[in-house]
Amino acid sequence: MKKIFLLAAILVLILTAAFNSVNAASAQAEERVIVLFKDKIDKDLIANNGGKINRELRNLPAISISVPSVALQGLSRNPNIELIEKDSIVKVEGQVSDWGIDDVKAPVAWNSGYTGTGVKIAVVDTGISLSHSDLSVAGGASFVAYTNSYNDDNGHGTHVSGIIGARNNDIGTIGVAPDSDLYAVKVLDSSGSGYLSDVIAGIDWAITNQMDIINLSLGSTTDSPTLHQAVDKAYNNGTLVVAAAGNSGLINGNGDTVEYPAKYDSAIAVAAVDSSNNRASFSSTGPKVEVSAPGVSIYSTYLNNGYTKLSGTSMATPYTTGILALLKQQNPALTNIELRDKLDQNVVDLGATGRDTLTGYGLIQAQAQPLESNKTVLSVTTDKDAYLKGETVTVEATVKDSNLNALNGATVNLTITSPNGSQTNTVQTTDSSGAVVFNIATNKKTKTGTYKINVQSSLSGYSSSNATMEYTIN
Repeated sequence: MKKIFLLAAILVLILTAAFNSVNAASAQAEERVIVLFKDKIDKDLIANNGGKINRELRNLPAISISVPSVALQGLSRNPNIELIEKDSIVKVEGQVSDWGIDDVKAPVAWNSGYTGTGVKIAVVDTGISLSHSDLSVAGGASFVAYTNSYNDDNGHGTHVSGIIGARNNDIGTIGVAPDSDLYAVKVLDSSGSGYLSDVIAGIDWAITNQMDIINLSLGSTTDSPTLHQAVDKAYNNGTLVVAAAGNSGLINGNGDTVEYPAKYDSAIAVAAVDSSNNRASFSSTGPKVEVSAPGVSIYSTYLNNGYTKLSGTSMATPYTTGILALLKQQNPALTNIELRDKLDQNVVDLGATGRDTLTGYGLIQAQAQPLESNKTVLSVTTDKDAYLKGETVTVEATVKDSNLNALNGATVNLTITSPNGSQTNTVQTTDSSGAVVFNIATNKKTKTGTYKINVQSSLSGYSSSNATMEYTIN
């Protein structure tokens, strides 16, 4: 009996020790979360709760941390914290031709001299192959834990980048905006997945580095308030955000299956169509779908200096980014909101009339000539109508856009035709007020009579304009 009691006591001790060990392990289990503060990031608060900071943002008071599970409840009650959310995994929008280039009418813009020159595009993805002879990478950053290089080790980001900006160099293929500036922002790993906080950090980098367009060929079915704030911040700072609608659509096209971040109002959600301009069977649907673009069997750049065909809204998204780059070059004075409106207006309506849940406003299209809003308004005046020999003739020319905003850096060519038909030419560049002033000296040898003034203005992305007037020398 004594022996049985002893065995029972030992068993109780073993079970108690095991239970305590499980509790201790549970207490030490860590979770990776994103903490959004109301005002400033409090690093001491995180450290005092046993947390480790994985990522800190510049444009939002948010950090990604790894913290013991038991500390989360206390942190969530802290009055300085707005919210805590899981740092979930984000993946490329599935890999489910060059035919798309003609489908969106990109050559029409090229023939008018628009190739995306000077437009800065952040490709937030798996990186870009830095050795590909059909791609030129202007810069970038890596936010994955295992490398500081933004070289692509998956292929997805390289394929996306080729659709946007493969060079017009007589090899391989050509992108929609072949002269745009591509920036590789690596947030996804070699398997095409990554932490939500890394994606947010990539958007944060794009804001800091003043990108014109952010391409997000990725998505998640989970809404994230912090991601939402980051996309809103970029858009409010003047950046266009283009995102894949998703590849989770039903064959019959029913339901709201658009993923995040495409579902946010500040992002342009892009659906995919095939070479017959029918909605791709996989393309997500819903009221947030804004436009559609080629997304089936798209031929583009890939790893090892190669090329391949891929399908998905991941491919449709860079087509839209490329068209926006052409629009940006054509319309340098327009805001991101105005450019977005132009994108939505210049489409081929597909399916139901007007905006629908399958293809949005319709198939995106490039534009040939500068838009009406890109015409310049040129005025010319003299300080008086008639002059005596020896007086200085002052001619002022002012260049504005169609909204009467001053245009800085416009070239103004002044031609003066004298009474005997001889001409003199002078060229100046407008200042920040859109004005140039020409001072023309006269002397006793200056011929009397009527002088004709002809002024012509020119500025990249704008149509030229002319103005004329006369003055008299007595």
